This record gives sequence, structure tokens and C-alpha cells, in this order.
Amino acid sequence: MSTETDFHRFADATLAALFEQLESAYESGSLEDLDLQDGILTIQTQSAQTFVVSKHTASGQIWLASPLTGGLHFSFQDGEWKLADGTILAERLTLELMQVGGL
Repeated sequence: MSTETDFHRFADATLAALFEQLESAYESGSLEDLDLQDGILTIQTQSAQTFVVSKHTASGQIWLASPLTGGLHFSFQDGEWKLADGTILAERLTLELMQVGGL
């Protein structure tokens, strides 16, 4: 990513897309709470598990704080937010939410 402006544009678009994807689970009652404010997406499951997805401007990454795997740091590569091993943010989040019964 070439600039901080690009980082914010891509990160905000990703957080908004994740929010939209999870909105139906929230509306159906699968999630207890879903909130996106100021670059921080907070997801609380019915089992009281909380996931936080947030922009980390200093590192140019999106961070996932998970009750299952702790803190994971995703960098923008090839048009996706990925871990060093190639794991994609949306896929990891979906998998972990399924594991705790949030989806």
C-alpha cells in the first residue's frame, strides 16, 4: 500500500464489508451485538465471546483480537488482508465465529 490514505480506504472498506456480511447473523439473533465505529468492529456472540477487528495505522495492518487465537495481524497483500501464512482475514473470522456458534 502506497500511502496512509490508501490504508484507511482499504481498511475501512474491509471493515464495512465484514459488518455487512455479519449483519444478517445479528438480525437473526445468532450474534448478541455487532458494532462498527471509528475503525473498530466489535462482534459479541450469544456465548459471550467477543471478537474485535480494528485498524492499526502505525503498522498498516488490520488486527483481529479473538478469544480463540489471541491477536492476529493481517497485512494487505494481493488485494486481501492476510496473515504471513496466507490466511485471509474474512475466512479466519468466519471459521472462528462458526467454532463458537456465532454463525
